[in-house]
Formats: sequence, structure tokens, C-alpha cells
Amino acid sequence: MVTVRPAVAGDADAIGRVQVETWRAAYRGLMPDAAIASFDLEGRQRMWREGLAREPRPGSATFVAELEGEVVGFASLGRSRDEEAENEGELYAIYLRPSYWDRGIGRALIERAEESMRASGFERAILWVMEGNERGERFYRAAGWNSDGRKLEMFQGAEVAELRYRKAL
Repeated sequence: MVTVRPAVAGDADAIGRVQVETWRAAYRGLMPDAAIASFDLEGRQRMWREGLAREPRPGSATFVAELEGEVVGFASLGRSRDEEAENEGELYAIYLRPSYWDRGIGRALIERAEESMRASGFERAILWVMEGNERGERFYRAAGWNSDGRKLEMFQGAEVAELRYRKAL
């Protein structure tokens, strides 16, 4: 049985590992192989150690999905980074180790993230997903999110298109 709980500083290395492992699986074919090869596990782990050591900003949270004592996924959220957004949260990241896909764990994570955003007073939420990530897009649509925008971004040295999804909370 999966447990979704607030992340603690000791989860940082596992979160970094989940993120890089998921990027490598989910973004293959969507980004150049050289960009995927450049994903830096130690850098990600260091970023999470620093981030989880700080006091979270109001409305921000990171949750982990734990199965039999192992962190297998996480979700991170906070206030929307869109400048004109009011009362809007953002699901910054949600990743699950590929060997745990299609088991309902991602659903438990996104539901906990949405619950946290509602509790923080957000009325709506957005997220960004790499265009062409059909698995991710299906997952978000199944959870009631709808695509409503697109942008080009630099990610790991490669230009990628991202789709914005939005949901009323």
C-alpha cells in the first residue's frame, strides 16, 4: 500500500533519483539523446537537499509516495509562476519511477497535491508538460486537467515545447 506524505530533508537523494530516472524514460524521443545523457543525478540531488533544507514558502509543498519504505515518486507545488495569476497554484513537478507506472500511485500523488493547493486557498491550478509526452497528457486529462496554452522553453540545453494544463480546484 502506498503512503503519500510530506517530504523531509532525508528524502532529497531519493527524489533526485526519481526525477532523473523518470526524465530518462519519459523524454526519450522527445529530446536529443545528448540532452538526456546530460541529466545530472548529483546536481538534482544537491538541488533537492538545498530546497528541502529551507522553510517552504506559503502555499508550497513537496510530497513523496512511499511504498514498502522506498520513495518511488514525488510531487512539488506552490504558487503559480505566471505573473498575472491570482489565487492560482502550480504543480511544478510530479514524477514516478517508471517501474511503478500504472499502479494508481501517480493518482494518489496528484490528488494529494490538489488537496494541498485547495487547502492553501488556490482556486485554480496549472502545470506544464512536455509536448509529445502522451503518457503524461493522458494522465492529466484523466485527472480532470485541460490543455489551454503552449510555450517554448530551454530544458537541459534543448528547446522544447510545453503545454499548459489547467484545472479548477
